[in-house]
Amino acid sequence: MSLMALRRFELWRIRRRLRRIAEAYWTGDANDYALIRSYMTELAKLREMTGTGRPQGRALHIGSGGHFLQGWINTDIVASPLTDVVFNIKEGFPVHSSSVQWIHSEDVLEHLDQETGRVFAQEAFRVLVPGGVMRVVTPDLRAIVRHVYLRAEHRHLSWCAQKLGAETPCEAFNMHLRMNGEHRFLYDREQLETLFNSAGFKVRFVRFGRSTHQELCNLDLRNFGLSLYAEAVRSG
Repeated sequence: MSLMALRRFELWRIRRRLRRIAEAYWTGDANDYALIRSYMTELAKLREMTGTGRPQGRALHIGSGGHFLQGWINTDIVASPLTDVVFNIKEGFPVHSSSVQWIHSEDVLEHLDQETGRVFAQEAFRVLVPGGVMRVVTPDLRAIVRHVYLRAEHRHLSWCAQKLGAETPCEAFNMHLRMNGEHRFLYDREQLETLFNSAGFKVRFVRFGRSTHQELCNLDLRNFGLSLYAEAVRSG
């Protein structure tokens, strides 16, 4: 088997493991923390093999939590061994204007009230260089209404029952909206686009893990069919 064939086979194995770990998380077959750590490890291997997720230029990972990205400045509101910088978004980003090329933020925006969400967008625009890109992943309100509440799809309701203790479509919908008070404001596609356009960005919606920029590929964790994946580009 040639080196190229071996590489393709190993990439196939990594992607298969990622799918199996994600399925195990969905079905609740194993410890959540162990699954999440395994998923992050396999995702890091995928980035290493494909040369993706490596930022050329300064890059901020906002709300990193336990998801450490190599080569990025990993930031959060809570200090941890995996956090490079600690700050509160309400107080602005502790970064000079026009000094950042890339921003990645997953499952952060929904934890901010609407006003702090505007601060988030404005500060991101301020610190990015012209042409800089911010990738944002956040729950999609319209998808949650459609799949969880109106259609009451078994896959989603089963997950909500196991992970959130929500048995009915009404309970599941409310948990997605509030997460016991942790969620403050959820966006649909139009509201998210309005938020970033108002800050001066041009917005494009993309797919899970995909981007025209190699630096932004294979960063996302969640792919439940209930999220928005957007890239906001700072205009010149």
